[in-house]
Amino acid sequence: MPTPPEGSALAEPATRRALRGYRLRACALMLVGAMLYAAGWGVERYADLPAAWTLLLILVSGCCVVFGLVAHVQATRMRRVLTRRPWVACTCRFHEPPTVPGGGNQSVLVLIDPAGDGAQHVLAVVATARRARRLRPYDGTKVWYAGNPARGGVVSPPGGGFLLWTRPILVRPWSRYVKQNATGTNPAGA
Repeated sequence: MPTPPEGSALAEPATRRALRGYRLRACALMLVGAMLYAAGWGVERYADLPAAWTLLLILVSGCCVVFGLVAHVQATRMRRVLTRRPWVACTCRFHEPPTVPGGGNQSVLVLIDPAGDGAQHVLAVVATARRARRLRPYDGTKVWYAGNPARGGVVSPPGGGFLLWTRPILVRPWSRYVKQNATGTNPAGA
C-alpha cells in the first residue's frame, strides 16, 4: 500500500487529477443544464408541442444546474482542504445502517486514529451511494484522510485518486452507537 506523501495532499498527482475531474464533471453538469434551459425556451417559442414538454425541459435543466453548482462548491471545499492539509493514513470501519427505502446514501464510516492519538471519529460520506461504495473494499484497512475530523475533510483509497467529502455526525448518541457497531468497542465518549 502506498504511503501518503509529505506536505500538501494536493502535491500527489493522482489527487490533482481526481480533483480536476470532479470539477470538470460539475462544470459539465452546469453546462448541460444551461443548454437544456435554452432548448426548453426554444421548444416553447418555435415548436408546436404541449407546454408540459417545455416545463419538463426547464425543470430538468434547473436540477442539472443546481446539482452542478453543489458539486462545484464541494470541489472548492475539497481543494481548500487538500491544499492546507496532508494525507494521513488511518484505519477506517463502516457502519451498516438498516436499509430504509428512500433513506438516501446512509454511508457512515469511523476513522480510527487519524491524528495518531487513538481517537475515533464518526463521519458521514457526502456522496451518492454508488460513489461511496468505492470505499467499501477498504473496511478495516487503511485509507487516506486530509482534513480535520471535527470539521470535515476528504477521504480517499490509498493513492489519493478518488475523492469523497466527509462531515462529522453531530448527534452524539448516534455517533456513539455507530462507533460501537462499527468497531465492536464501547467508547467512553463520542
